[in-house]
Amino acid sequence: MRPGRADVVAEQLLDLVLDGTFPIGGPLPSESELAARFGVSRLTVREAIRSLVPTRVLDVQQGRSTLVNPAGMWSPLDGRLLLARSRTEGDPLLLLRRLLEARRAVEVAIVELAAVRRDDSHLERLRTLHQKMLDGHARGDVAATAEADLAFHTALFEAADNVFLDALFEPLSSVLRAMREETSAVPDFRSHALDRHAAILRAVEAGDPVRARAAMEAHLQQTEEDVERYLDPAALGAR
Repeated sequence: MRPGRADVVAEQLLDLVLDGTFPIGGPLPSESELAARFGVSRLTVREAIRSLVPTRVLDVQQGRSTLVNPAGMWSPLDGRLLLARSRTEGDPLLLLRRLLEARRAVEVAIVELAAVRRDDSHLERLRTLHQKMLDGHARGDVAATAEADLAFHTALFEAADNVFLDALFEPLSSVLRAMREETSAVPDFRSHALDRHAAILRAVEAGDPVRARAAMEAHLQQTEEDVERYLDPAALGAR
């Protein structure tokens, strides 16, 4: 389904906030000015602004100018905002570390269940996705590698077959996608992830929940170490 005009304008507005055109703490231009800028009606602009309210990027008050909120107020569950918000924090890796904590809380349990409950169709799906990761990495195709990586983890959730754990993790999906796209751009990051996913796959194939747990814990630990090594601005500046 093609996005509506208000959706397109909302994305354009958000891009202009993220690139600093509309600075944090300042007001947005009037609806009339925005309508002229985007070539749409004032009603479309109003709908676009209203659609961004759940992100908490904008402070909309009746009868007053709409303001751009401080980045610390932006929703941590919107993947588009994760990295932009992280860069404004005193510790730019804080949100990424918190995301990894959440992943440990859920994905270790998921992989244990997957090792016990998987069937042949799950195993075939996991093997196919791991091969797609390998192929994408070999081609240097960051997007394909990241997509297969995300699908591999989704397949583990399907094998675990627990709707309550699905519900716990689902709000993090867009945030996880944003992080995976960022980290997959680093070749060493992709290489490490391939090795760790292979270990997870072997443990799930063996039906061994203890090995599967250890493999997922090692994967998340490796991810944390790579985040510190490749995404920390201080570490990058020291090279």
